[in-house]
Amino acid sequence: MTSSGRSNGTVEVFEQAAASYDRTGVSFFGPFGAELVRRAGIRPGERVLDVGCGRGAVLFPAADATGSTGHVTGIDLAPAMVALTAEDVTRAGLTHVDVRVGDAQQPDFPPGSFDVVLAGLVVFLLPDPRQALQTYARLLRPAGRLAISTFAAQDPAFVAAMDALAAHLPADRPRPAPAAAPFADDGAITATMAAVGLAVTAIREHRLESHFHNVDHWMEWMWSHGGRALLSHIPADRLDAATADAARALEPARLSGGGLTLTTAIRVTVATPYPAAAQPEPS
Repeated sequence: MTSSGRSNGTVEVFEQAAASYDRTGVSFFGPFGAELVRRAGIRPGERVLDVGCGRGAVLFPAADATGSTGHVTGIDLAPAMVALTAEDVTRAGLTHVDVRVGDAQQPDFPPGSFDVVLAGLVVFLLPDPRQALQTYARLLRPAGRLAISTFAAQDPAFVAAMDALAAHLPADRPRPAPAAAPFADDGAITATMAAVGLAVTAIREHRLESHFHNVDHWMEWMWSHGGRALLSHIPADRLDAATADAARALEPARLSGGGLTLTTAIRVTVATPYPAAAQPEPS
């Protein structure tokens, strides 16, 4: 969880989700995190910052990439996320990794602290994405790289199911409008980066199929991440009906042999501060 200026309730959503976050047997954050790290082209010995580290979907692949001669710092605004991920780091014996409470909106590090800053599926959630990107640029060393992932497209069945759930929210709590403009497409991303002094070197789309045993498994997954913010505001006496409506919306994703498959596309953007030379993208 990330973001300055967010309510204590938002922090609480991720505090409550921390134990099950990315722990429901669904392939989602892990593969996307690994792809972000791959595209960033991290080299052994580099210093890396992972903003909004959650339970380590980006952090652990980055630690593998830097090796013990480098260093990876993960920050997250939810203390429970930080505590659990720090325990995982200790169990793995990763002495070149540290995890701490910190705000992805404005990480508190000196300028030029890192070779690479990573932000996996987080920047669009922040109160001021452009200001955050500008801060990341200042944290980079000369010829450093920023790598972020943003959503390109959600499965139509997922969108329909979210709409079905949101229809059960109380009238005084409408579903938040999705953040759009800064990351809507390649052109918008390039312009957003340029406005904060970053030159885009690559934007690549990556698609992933996520599999669920049934609608109950999908709901368990929804409760395990930011989807909890929506579900927790559906009145308890409406939750069964909301789930049934979501199940109907998910029918197009149902497999003939049972289960559900949803496809999600993200964009991975790599950028460097002006006037740094463009970095080669891993093939």
